[in-house]
Amino acid sequence: MRPDRHLQGIQGKQCHREVTENILTYFTQDELAACPAEQTERFTNPFRYAPHPLVRLAASHVMERIEASEALSEVFSEGKMLGVLVVGSASGIGFSAAFSGNAGGRNFIEGFVPPIYDLLDPAGHFKIREAEITALGKRIKAVENSESLSELREELVSIQERRDEEIGLMKARMAVSKRERDERRLNASDEGELAELVRESQFEKAELRRMRLGWEERIADVRERLEHATAEVTSMKASRAAMSDELQKWIFRQFIVHNALGEQASIGEIFAEQGSVPPGGTGECAAPKLLEYAYRNGLQPLAMGEFWYGLSPDTAVRTHGHFYPSCTSKCGPLLGFMMRGLDIMPDADICSEPFVIHEDEHLIAVSKPSGMPSVPGLDGRQSLQEWLDAGYSATIHAVHRLDMDTSGVIIFAKTAEAAVHLRRQFEEHSVRKTYMARLSDGPSLAARGRIELPLGPDYDERPRQKADISQGKAAITDYELLRINPDGTADVFFSPITGRTHQLRVHSAHTFGLGRPILGDLLYGAHSVGRSAVSPRLCLHALSITLRHPADDIDMTFRSLVNGFSEQA
Repeated sequence: MRPDRHLQGIQGKQCHREVTENILTYFTQDELAACPAEQTERFTNPFRYAPHPLVRLAASHVMERIEASEALSEVFSEGKMLGVLVVGSASGIGFSAAFSGNAGGRNFIEGFVPPIYDLLDPAGHFKIREAEITALGKRIKAVENSESLSELREELVSIQERRDEEIGLMKARMAVSKRERDERRLNASDEGELAELVRESQFEKAELRRMRLGWEERIADVRERLEHATAEVTSMKASRAAMSDELQKWIFRQFIVHNALGEQASIGEIFAEQGSVPPGGTGECAAPKLLEYAYRNGLQPLAMGEFWYGLSPDTAVRTHGHFYPSCTSKCGPLLGFMMRGLDIMPDADICSEPFVIHEDEHLIAVSKPSGMPSVPGLDGRQSLQEWLDAGYSATIHAVHRLDMDTSGVIIFAKTAEAAVHLRRQFEEHSVRKTYMARLSDGPSLAARGRIELPLGPDYDERPRQKADISQGKAAITDYELLRINPDGTADVFFSPITGRTHQLRVHSAHTFGLGRPILGDLLYGAHSVGRSAVSPRLCLHALSITLRHPADDIDMTFRSLVNGFSEQA
């Protein structure tokens, strides 16, 4: 390990270089001896990682610090994402801590790194402009809810109703008159009387036109006064939108970050390179705060992790003391820039090859290993479909998928007709699937049960899913407890009734589900600060699939019993 690695070029470019003892905490020699540090030669991939032992140790120290302080416990108990960064310096190996966003309305809390830029400074440009925008919003609301504007709206409605009523009565009288004229016309004896009837009809029609015109003039007058009164609101709303847009762009210019190559850029510039605009709150997460503090103070980033502290939210999977990957919408492009110059730890290699379980002229059933994508993606990995295509001259059709990290049986069609038949079965939920999973230690489990928790995409943190009671799609899973293992983990059988993305993973991990993440699940918090059962892979295996064969509609079951994490299936 070389503590001075990647720091050239950072010196002399920083806003501040003072490292205070209450922010940087050094590990003791005993702690370093107990936690092998060889893996810190390559930096954490923040979007896909198992926390390094030193990261878990640092997180436990942070949690102990919070729990020992009544003030800190109050600030963080409602739930907050925290982060730790293990760093090297001339004085040794230590760590710093950060929180995402602000905590209790504060950006600065003793013992945590400062923000990249302080938006909460009461005398700063942001707070001053924010106050102006807020004041303008109040003025808009006051005018919109003013008595005079309300009276004009009511007058417009009233006058339109009176117009419709009077015109309706006029038309009714005209209908009666017409019937009388029609009777008189039948008995008319001379041209003069007939001419008089025509004049009466023309007069009534003219009266109706004059009545309509009169009402339209009165309505136009009220509308003009109403439009004049609302024009101020429209103008103020346009001004507020322009002020908000300008302030957001200003924020993105103030957040200047660095990387291990000594380069610097604003958040706005980083996202502009990718043709996008930063989401609100970009730069305020724990991970970029930690890296920026390290670069500004000549520290070498070695390993990093983010974990949840406090109450679990009702939507996203967040459990106290569990580690989670960085968000992708805000931190994806940002951390991509900030980690330039660091040697990033790659994903684990695929340890096994797929094998064919069954094949006929219509379909292929294959056992997919963990770590192999089902279909081609953007990361260059060979997918199972490509592996099959390499062995066949005909086109292989995907009809369903397994997560990259899930192993087990998966079906492909060998003809277009078979693909249509099989896809329809998956869409209609008539396919019966059984999975085996090993769950992390956690709450007690019933012998069997059903989980009904609607799911929807977590747009800020793709590809993760979240519980969404109001707008999510129905997601139903039956489970059966197979055994509790000596280390507290649990082996279960899952029978998904629906087939939502990450359904079994979210239903396992969410506090409204089983509250036990699947072992090895890097997305949904299988690794915790206090204890973390180690698994090199996601312990989720598709044991069997039962479906109707596309040729004769006879039920067939395909099984894959070798799951790679349990000797018994």
